[in-house]
Amino acid sequence: MSCDAGWSSAACTKCVGHGSIPAADGFDPCPQCGGAGKVRTPSACCARHDDDATIGRPGAGHGHGHGHGHGGGAGSPVFGAIGPPGSTLPGFTGAIPGSIEELFATLELVDHEGDPVVAKEAFENKVVGVYFSASRCPACVRFSPTLDAFTERNAADYVTVLVSGDEDEESAKRYHKTLGANFLSVPFGSIHRTLLMTAYRVYAIPALHVWHVADEKHVTAWGHTAVTRAPETCVADWHAGEPGWSWFDVAGVPKSWRGGAGG
Repeated sequence: MSCDAGWSSAACTKCVGHGSIPAADGFDPCPQCGGAGKVRTPSACCARHDDDATIGRPGAGHGHGHGHGHGGGAGSPVFGAIGPPGSTLPGFTGAIPGSIEELFATLELVDHEGDPVVAKEAFENKVVGVYFSASRCPACVRFSPTLDAFTERNAADYVTVLVSGDEDEESAKRYHKTLGANFLSVPFGSIHRTLLMTAYRVYAIPALHVWHVADEKHVTAWGHTAVTRAPETCVADWHAGEPGWSWFDVAGVPKSWRGGAGG
């Protein structure tokens, strides 16, 4: 059985198109739209509800119901709108990349001590969790120790990159210091931090987006939920290009029933 339209282009009225709502440990999928961020039409008849079929890169759709407002990505106006590739902007460090793939390949990074880290070396054979967070966010403060333990436990295959939403550089540095030694961070004054926040259009924090380095693609916007609900299996799923946790899991659909529907 297949759906006709399934979902309209109108934003869900409960989550205002975000696909998630505030919860005790951060954010949960919106119960009204199932995480799609869109309004269900009368023709929504099956368990798939994925009018765009795949997530792919940021902005390529909400194939797994991850309506977190992530946009931009390869071909996005975000890249090139602020300046030609390779150029710099006054007051910022880092060169402007031409695409999301180039951004991750050249991403400016520092370690827990503030020392520069080469992205290519740090990301080798790993998937990257892009962690949008801030010290002033209570839900972030609660979730960060869980993510820290998760990052340390999976250090051979996974790395977390903090993208701080703090108000100033000193606050961002202090926040990074409170996190585990395994966390990397995009410098507060880097144009790359601004581009990540703009390209992914993160409306609510904490948010953990996962990037597949080898395949150069966005895997999921539901990293926070995957780490919380499926910490033992999600890294392997991410390496396989799977979301680690999706609306299939919310609905309790067994993996053996999902077939090629993108679960």
